[in-house]
Amino acid sequence: MPQTATARIFEDVTGACSKWTGVRHFAPRAVGEGKDLGWRGCILHNGVMSGREDRWQHMLQVLVRYHAEHSNADVPRSYVTVDGDRLGAWLHRQRTLVDTGTLPRDRRERLDDVGVRWVMIDRDAGINAFRQFIKAHGHGLVPHTYRTDDGLALGVWVQSRRRQWQSNPVRAVRLWPELEAMGFTWVVRDLAQQWESGLKQLRAYRAQRGDTLVPVWFVTSDGFALGRWVDTRRVEYRAGTLIQTRVAALAEVGMVWSVRGTPDASSRQRREDAHFTRMLNRTVSWTQEHGGTLPTVRDQDSKGVAVGRWLGRQRRLARIGQLSQTRRHDLEEIIPGWSIPSHPRQPPT
Repeated sequence: MPQTATARIFEDVTGACSKWTGVRHFAPRAVGEGKDLGWRGCILHNGVMSGREDRWQHMLQVLVRYHAEHSNADVPRSYVTVDGDRLGAWLHRQRTLVDTGTLPRDRRERLDDVGVRWVMIDRDAGINAFRQFIKAHGHGLVPHTYRTDDGLALGVWVQSRRRQWQSNPVRAVRLWPELEAMGFTWVVRDLAQQWESGLKQLRAYRAQRGDTLVPVWFVTSDGFALGRWVDTRRVEYRAGTLIQTRVAALAEVGMVWSVRGTPDASSRQRREDAHFTRMLNRTVSWTQEHGGTLPTVRDQDSKGVAVGRWLGRQRRLARIGQLSQTRRHDLEEIIPGWSIPSHPRQPPT
């Protein structure tokens, strides 16, 4: 009997399914001659596992391996395995199905067994954890693998906020005014490029100063926040998430992994105090040259030193309780009204 058009289409579709699953007992999901439907094109027929079900089981095993490697199932949404499995997006989809009540009960139970948390971090917990991170480290560049002492996946939470900003910057800032007030960094440069730049800058810093005890506030002449970069590497090292090749590269430069109690701690403090005094004097000079007006974040002195950005940092440190009473007193005595931010001046029309 000659093959009908319908039978031929069925053969094409089941052939596409067999490529994924190794079986051919499927009913076609869509009519389309020669169309490769992939996993989603294969559905259950006569009790045989469909391609879609098989795919779900595969992703579950990928999640199990992730848990074995990371000791948790808090997969970042952007995470993709070396084999190209978009595990983060898949797990996010499972949470969405739970929220809408459409995830089958047996699947939820299996994900429960792996240790999936259906509600990651509520708003207040995330904001408070981020505030504590800034207070402890002096910046908000949270490593994506960072977890708080009580197990809260703050790094993943911060990444989610940045993805919101990428989708709709105006809406993200409106949704998270608390983060904006804390100076949240919405855009982080390419990580590989940032690593190479940081290592190069650290080598230059050591060549010039003889050590790697970079103050957390230190910014290079070309605007690279080296102090924050070094501190983030220490956080990653303590958490065990800094890969060995990078540990070795930093060790070769002479990285000090813990600055507390080091022989050079007192000299580091002296350098920080000297830097504060220099910047205070520069800011005073700028203010006097401009009729008592305080610099805005964009303003620089005649030598290109960002006095406005420095003064803004002192305000942020004061807000989070990280500015010493001595420095606060010096600022209040020498620059009255220093704690009130100045708005950027509009160019003349």
